[in-house]
Amino acid sequence: MHNTIIYLIGHYGVGKLTIANRITAVTSARLFDNHLANNVIFSLIREDGGSKIPDAAWDLIMTIRRQALTAMAEIAAPQASFVLTNALMEGDPLDRLAYDEVVATAERRGSTFVPVFLSASDAAHAERIPSADREARLKMTDAAGAELVRHSRPLLAVEHANRLDLDTTDLPAEEAAQRVIAHAAARALNRSI
Repeated sequence: MHNTIIYLIGHYGVGKLTIANRITAVTSARLFDNHLANNVIFSLIREDGGSKIPDAAWDLIMTIRRQALTAMAEIAAPQASFVLTNALMEGDPLDRLAYDEVVATAERRGSTFVPVFLSASDAAHAERIPSADREARLKMTDAAGAELVRHSRPLLAVEHANRLDLDTTDLPAEEAAQRVIAHAAARALNRSI
């Protein structure tokens, strides 16, 4: 993979980090998981995976994200590739801004940008959300709350020529990663033609 930004987007517990880890394990891509930024703040305000996060926390998290994107655009090697993860909801201005800033970073780098939207069944989410691993990473662990978010807040509406949609309900993470990698490679090839 060469100068590609893959953006894995999906609701809580859909498998974003698991798939991202599989992608980075078989490519030279670097991971910027949303909790890398979030947990700087969450760990200080004792976010527990179930209670509402104070609105003021998101502005601080956006500052951290912007610095990371600046590092990608201005300092990282030109050939470097990245995998980002996020739960971005339609109707949330900060989520739209977060997406737009990643697109702008890809444009600044001249990167192939690949937004990947992940989904899964309610049963898969209910099984994945209340895990000890998610709790340790300060992620959402309230299955009922996560279900409410899924049903009341759709993912960000995005139209992009490189978009890929994957249902992870019965798709092993390794296979999902391979599909994303193959799709990104095909998009990068088409871009260079």
